[in-house]
Amino acid sequence: MTERKRVHRPVPGLSREEEEKELREIIEVAQNNLDRSEKRVACLSEELHELMETYGTKDKEALSFFHNTQSQLLESRRDLERCRKARKKPYFGRIDFKDPNQPAMESYYVGRVGISDEASDPVVIDWRAPLASVYYENSAGICSYTVKGEGSCTIDLKRKRTHEINEDQLRDFYDSDVVANDELLTKYLAKNKKAVLGEIIATIQKEQNSIIRKSPKTNMIVQGVAGSGKTTVAMHRISYILYNYEEDFRPEDFYIIGSNRILLNYITGVLPDLDVYGVSQMTMEQLFVRLLYEDWDPQVCRICPVDRKDSASRMKGSLAWFRDLEQFCRAYESQTVSAGEVRMEKNGVVLVSEGTAARYLEQHPQLSMQSKINMLNEMVRSRLENELSGKYVSYTEEEKKELRRMYRWHYGKDRWTGSVYEVYEQFLLDQSRNGKGVTLAGARTFDVYDLAALAYLYKRIKETDGIREASHVIIDEAQDFGMMAYGALAYCLRGCTYTIMGDVSQNIYYGYGLNDWEELKKLILTGTYDSFGLLKKSYRNTVEISAFATDILRHGNFAVYPVEPIRRHGSDVRVTACSDGENMIGETVKTILEWQREGRETIAVICRDENEASEVSKRLALQLPVADRSPETAEFGSGVMVLPVEYTKGLEFDAVLIYDPSSEKYPAEDAYVKLLYVAATRALHELAVVHLGDLTDLIGKPVSEKKGLESLEKKNFREEAEDSEKNRAADRKMGCRKKDAAAEGKTDCRVKDGTIDRKAGCGKLNQSPYPFRSVPDAGLLRPADCGRADHAIRAVKRTKTSVDLYSNYGILRLTPVADSILRVQFKKGSRPEFPPGYWECEPDRTMVWTAKGGKNLVETATGKIRVRVDKRTGALSFLDGDGKTLLREKQDMVRWLDERQGQGWVYFDWQIREKLAAKGILADDLERMNHKARYISFGGKQMRMPLLFSDYGYGIAVACERTVMCCNIPMYGPYLYMDGTDRIDYYFLQGENYRAILELYQRLTQMR
Repeated sequence: MTERKRVHRPVPGLSREEEEKELREIIEVAQNNLDRSEKRVACLSEELHELMETYGTKDKEALSFFHNTQSQLLESRRDLERCRKARKKPYFGRIDFKDPNQPAMESYYVGRVGISDEASDPVVIDWRAPLASVYYENSAGICSYTVKGEGSCTIDLKRKRTHEINEDQLRDFYDSDVVANDELLTKYLAKNKKAVLGEIIATIQKEQNSIIRKSPKTNMIVQGVAGSGKTTVAMHRISYILYNYEEDFRPEDFYIIGSNRILLNYITGVLPDLDVYGVSQMTMEQLFVRLLYEDWDPQVCRICPVDRKDSASRMKGSLAWFRDLEQFCRAYESQTVSAGEVRMEKNGVVLVSEGTAARYLEQHPQLSMQSKINMLNEMVRSRLENELSGKYVSYTEEEKKELRRMYRWHYGKDRWTGSVYEVYEQFLLDQSRNGKGVTLAGARTFDVYDLAALAYLYKRIKETDGIREASHVIIDEAQDFGMMAYGALAYCLRGCTYTIMGDVSQNIYYGYGLNDWEELKKLILTGTYDSFGLLKKSYRNTVEISAFATDILRHGNFAVYPVEPIRRHGSDVRVTACSDGENMIGETVKTILEWQREGRETIAVICRDENEASEVSKRLALQLPVADRSPETAEFGSGVMVLPVEYTKGLEFDAVLIYDPSSEKYPAEDAYVKLLYVAATRALHELAVVHLGDLTDLIGKPVSEKKGLESLEKKNFREEAEDSEKNRAADRKMGCRKKDAAAEGKTDCRVKDGTIDRKAGCGKLNQSPYPFRSVPDAGLLRPADCGRADHAIRAVKRTKTSVDLYSNYGILRLTPVADSILRVQFKKGSRPEFPPGYWECEPDRTMVWTAKGGKNLVETATGKIRVRVDKRTGALSFLDGDGKTLLREKQDMVRWLDERQGQGWVYFDWQIREKLAAKGILADDLERMNHKARYISFGGKQMRMPLLFSDYGYGIAVACERTVMCCNIPMYGPYLYMDGTDRIDYYFLQGENYRAILELYQRLTQMR
């Protein structure tokens, strides 16, 4: 979208009359937007219906229209939903401020979604907008907010006003230095759970907001006490990232990992309310199964829970167990791959020296064993080819053929044919011999730690062509999983970042999950700007429920993070003794009916385990409606849910009844303290306990007043201070200073999509005036005549890193960068210096490549690419490793440079049947380039290399900082045009498909 000049929002009046007038005007704008959106949805629906009625399924053109209309309809329906939210409650806050770079005061309202009038001027800014952060975090006075790509912007905040709006009426408003003070927050929290969800955005607190707005390109662990809003913060964080990092992240780039399906179903229901669609959610078990790909057979394999009655199985969840698995894989690799020298028998030439293979294995710990085997085989083959083509060595064709056959698979075949299951059994057998014996639950039956080990083995031993998974993983209830799971995850998804949320006080799998964060922090928080955060305040429980739960926690002999409850009073916790089981069911029914009469909509009966929950559910269902309780299908909503305590983690209810917490079910031991604490802290407003007289001491007996709760917070105080400073440094580093922007004459701020956008040229932007996929003027398509250029090769010189080919017209340089990446550069003149540009990439030092010349050809080859230069014309031909031609430059018209105008053309012989596409900002945004001319650079956007992709198995990434145009119209070209450059410069990428090319492209941009 083209940025527009800054639109000033005048400051509305402060009286109730003026605020009500402003509300009426904004409601009118919201209603107009809603009406237009409804008409568009109706129009598209009708158009889709007509397409279905008029055209057949074999009409390809109509099918294309159909899919396009279907996509527009989906997006329009989501826009309609946003308009409905805006119409229902247009805003909840307002900020008045003075920007030192602007002449007058400004004012913006803040709402769940942005609202703009017909001229696209914002009247309400979205809560996710950078400017809106001051509403949540700052008091009146000088303050700042951070904009992606720019850094910190300073303003003088004059007023922060909070509004209560209901049914189009302004109920109340007040000015406050705290966005949601206890009075307002108490009003919201006093509502039923279902109503509270709609008010969360209005009541986000400062400490929650700082976590939500952290950069998604860093790792973060958040310790949050029960009721601190961990799950809510995680969901809002996804919404914030998708809004502010739309060029870098899409919904499918996220994985949400939860401990059970009920929690994930609850998340699924809330995400659409935050304008988030299409995010993958799964349990940790499902994630590891996903990472096994084709090696997982659901017909044969089965998932089971961890056997927590078997103390030996506790070892499987530990970090020590993961380290044992790592060592086992190293030993397995050393046994499989020969470390000896590779010497030719005929002349004694050493192709690979003693220990070279062992060093290669050690120096590339992130590569799988099979990838290392393939690279070592390629090393042997390349050195053999050098020997066979040597000037003073003579072999017959038969000898060459035999030698190639002999050494082709010296280190092993190119595909591992073993079984990760058999390797895992071998690992378990070795562990048993070392006194660490564990048993599987059954034949091909695996718990989460077995699955973690299998996924690690697959990635560590077998995988060669990695499939791109998530870019950012959010793990909720993280304390439920042992370090074995995180060790495997860090290896298998090492290309992504993490937001890890949990509470070690709620580790109900005591001894199996995490009781502190230390090991996980050392594993995950390895980056300079990675951080550990604390959420100490609880917004869930009333004072009475919080005190009851804290008394349970004080029975434990472990340190905890202290809870700071918000001051909201309610009913006392009821503890009722019953004479028998029938009486206990009757008391439960009576309590539930009483709560329902009071308007409590979400109610949970919490039992000790699955068997008790099943029995209680059946008995209650005879007297009142009971919701589905299956962990796979249950949905969080209104009604009565009967659940085992472990399924309630991460959830909250208007009212909770703890069913029969006896001494047998909850003995006074540390593991059961946390279990019962979780049950008690699920309640928002009401908590009751029914029992048969044998009440657990964790409730029935008070703790000595002398016994306090040892705090884990003090231990982390210094670390928090260090993290805070690191975060401030991260904000400074990831943005740029205002004076840097001013130096380039780009200090003006813009308004984009109803939000203030301060990017305005800060950071490195592409200075082309043409946006991606815009159409060039036809008069520009016929390029300069380059027929007079003499590209015939006169001399060839090989250096350590490249091959230089000299012609009368200039120097052509070929630089192997990686096995599947080769750089092509051309400039006029005879001096071999190529000044560095923006897209400089350091070649892989371990890569083996060759160069050889003949009478008419010069060939440069890596393991995956061969580039041949016709010495008579200087034209390039690109081939894959098997000699299949992928692309040629045109023989009669190769390349042309106009140094005075800063323009360059390179001509390619693209085939008629070849499908060519240019990559947009998002990974799957492809612009088809057959018989088209389009600008494929990103004018006005952040700097990125234009990329052309061909279905013939290659890509061209153009290293030009300004305008790049692709013309694939035969009467004009075809060619690539570069503007603002004194050279032709591009990277040739070879891969089997678009996914492979995209991974090479991402690798290339990271190498810069």
